[in-house]
Amino acid sequence: GMGAALCMALCSTLIRTYATHYPALPALAINTVNDRILTDSRGDMFVTVFFGVLEPDTGRLRYVNAGHNPPYLFSFKKSKPVESLHPTGMALGVLPNTHWEQKMIKFTPGDMRLLYTDGVTEAQDTAGRFFGPDRLLKIGRALHGRSAAEVQDTVLTEVKCFCGDASQADDIALMTIVRK
Repeated sequence: GMGAALCMALCSTLIRTYATHYPALPALAINTVNDRILTDSRGDMFVTVFFGVLEPDTGRLRYVNAGHNPPYLFSFKKSKPVESLHPTGMALGVLPNTHWEQKMIKFTPGDMRLLYTDGVTEAQDTAGRFFGPDRLLKIGRALHGRSAAEVQDTVLTEVKCFCGDASQADDIALMTIVRK
């Protein structure tokens, strides 16, 4: 609805603004955004956010996960082939004086990251079954070595095929990063 659209416009603008103020400190940017949301809005809206800063030269990703679905990092050269980037704090716009932990991971060549909205894992077929995180993980593992565009197209196609004629109840968004 209109309220959610306005909330997203506010959050997007604030994140872009404070990301430029604190380019190497996602936690500080998100803390500041939360304070501004609570100051500038009067509703009971909240937003989940995964905010990261990727250094392409080193592969280092500094991130904060404010209550968002945990993105997956597929690394086929490490002992732990799939890592979930779990929340480092709650959603934005809930409580004042809240702080988020900043974490760091490293992308090595061949690693892939899938960032998705709940509309992907909560997509339902005509029988009411969910697409689910396990199905997403299985597809991600099977796409090792593929380009980001191929991975994204395949996942979105799989979601669409799974849902069939069922109506879409939520937005579906997916971001894929593959390090060469």
